[in-house]
Amino acid sequence: MSGYRLYLLDRFSGHIDQRRDFIADGDAEAIEIAHNWYDGNPMELWLGGRKLRHWDAAPLAPLSASEGFTSAGG
Repeated sequence: MSGYRLYLLDRFSGHIDQRRDFIADGDAEAIEIAHNWYDGNPMELWLGGRKLRHWDAAPLAPLSASEGFTSAGG
């Protein structure tokens, strides 16, 4: 069993927002566990100094007309 670190990254700056430490029996299990935490924001899985996987940010959905800004006075 090894200790893994999952870094949850800010979608825009790429800076680390959060870190989750966990134990898994191997790299494949660690990737599966980490993937369950994927919420559409970028993240990276590390074991010591070795990066195992990077998840890119999912595309943002465009705003619908009802969610967009309205003009002043309208």
